[in-house]
Amino acid sequence: MSKTGRVYMGVTEISKQVAALANRLRAMQADLDDQEPDTRQDYMADEIRRSLADLTPTERAEFLAQLGDMFPTWEQNVAARDTDRDTSKAVTTMDNQELQDPAFLTKRLCDMAPHFSASQREAVIAMLARAGLVEAEAPDWPGEPLSKLSARLQFDEDQQPHAGHALELLHILSEFAISVDQIAWSMFKAMVPNSNLKRSGQIQKLLGRFLMNDPDVPRGQVSQEIERLRKVNASLLSSVGHASRQFAQRYASRFSPAEIEAAVRTGPKKMFAGFEIQCWKKYTELAASGLDEAAIDHEIKELVRQFVESVI
Repeated sequence: MSKTGRVYMGVTEISKQVAALANRLRAMQADLDDQEPDTRQDYMADEIRRSLADLTPTERAEFLAQLGDMFPTWEQNVAARDTDRDTSKAVTTMDNQELQDPAFLTKRLCDMAPHFSASQREAVIAMLARAGLVEAEAPDWPGEPLSKLSARLQFDEDQQPHAGHALELLHILSEFAISVDQIAWSMFKAMVPNSNLKRSGQIQKLLGRFLMNDPDVPRGQVSQEIERLRKVNASLLSSVGHASRQFAQRYASRFSPAEIEAAVRTGPKKMFAGFEIQCWKKYTELAASGLDEAAIDHEIKELVRQFVESVI
C-alpha cells in the first residue's frame, strides 16, 4: 500500500512505465546532484514530458498519481519534503511548457476529438473560429424558403438558423415522416386491400434526392407525396370515429329491442307463440347472419374504406 492508501493488484503496463521513469529520475537526481536546482528540475521535467507524450488524459492522470506515490521510496538521504517539493516544481514546469506548445495542444485536441459529442464539437469549432484559426462560414440560406420557415415556426427572419440544429431537426422530422409513411400505408393496405390508392414508393429516397438537388425531383413532387401521406394518415385516424358511429347506428337499426318488436308486429303472425318468444326468435334469426366475427370485421373495414376513399 502506498502513502495515499492506493492498493495495486498486479503490475499494469502503466505501473511498469512509472517504475522505469522513477528509476531514470532517481539516477538523474544522483548524477545531477552538483547542478543547480532549476537545472535538475528542467531535466526532470523533460524526462516526464517525454514519458507522458503518448498517453491519453486518463492514463496521464493515473501515471502521475503512481509516480507521486513512488517518490517516498527513493534513497534515504533525500528528505521526503525535498523530493515532494522538487517533483511538484518539475511537474509544474512541464505543464507550463506543454501549455505553451501549440503542437502538443493540437495533438491533444485531435486525440480527444473522436470522443466529443455533437455539442462539444460545435463549441470547439466556434472557439477556434473566434480565435481566427478556422474560417467561420454562415450557410447561404435561400431567402424564400427561409421566409416561409420563419413564418411557420415563428422566429425572426433576420436571425440565421443554426446549421447544426437545422440538420438535427431535419433528421428528427425525416425519421418521423418515414415511420408514419410505413405505418399509415401498411394499415391502409390491411384495412382496404382492394383500393386503387397505392403507395407510390419509398419516401426516404425521394426526400434524399430532393435534398441533394436532384433535377428529376422537383419541389412539387415532394409536396404531392407528403400531401398524399397526410391525407391517408388523417383519414385513417378520422375513420376510427366515423366507422364506430356508423357501425353503432347500423347495429341499433337491426338489433335494438324497438326494431325487433316492430319487425315482429309487422311480420307474419305465428299461432301458439307469445310475443316475447317471437321477438327472441327474430333476434336469433338476425344475429345468425349479422353478428359473427367475420361479418363484423368485414363491415367495419368496408366503413373505413368508404370513408378514406371519400376523403382522399
